Amino acid sequence: MVKRLLVIAAIASALQPPRIARRCNQLHAASTPAYIAGACLTGIMWKPVVTQAMDEWYDTADTTLRRPRWAPPRKWFPSIWRVNYFLIGLAAARRARCGGLPLIALVHYALNMCWAPLFFRFRRLRAAVVLNAALVATLVAALPAFAEAGAALLLAPYLCWLAFATALSLQIARLNPGGVPA
Repeated sequence: MVKRLLVIAAIASALQPPRIARRCNQLHAASTPAYIAGACLTGIMWKPVVTQAMDEWYDTADTTLRRPRWAPPRKWFPSIWRVNYFLIGLAAARRARCGGLPLIALVHYALNMCWAPLFFRFRRLRAAVVLNAALVATLVAALPAFAEAGAALLLAPYLCWLAFATALSLQIARLNPGGVPA
């Protein structure tokens, strides 16, 4: 039975049209460590704002903020974002070697940099939900360009996190229709 499945898989693979491999030029892009460092450094740019908000209103016992029971604990966020920004930088480096970064990816990254201050500093919960949806949409729109460079799978954990964060943000906005007092 296993042999038959392997033969069928081999035949199906042989019948597929040939893939045109894109040549990637490493001379026209910054080094991979530079992309990873850039993504990580811009990712931590808002850490002081997020930490202050966590201490003041998001994750305190006396907060009026209502969160769903399934909201992850505070200690998960730094690890999740470290991994995500590392993978974003690695994916960007691979894509940059294959014709540069598409405009939609740059727009996505700019939107990403706006989310933390919008939610944590300005406490605009509903606007943060809209921005979350825009982040998911722009990342999905950018994925084909990353797939050309063999880097789309590197962004899969980030896309999963964004989808989860969008659901979490939406639920927080629903549970706090009056917003969060400053």
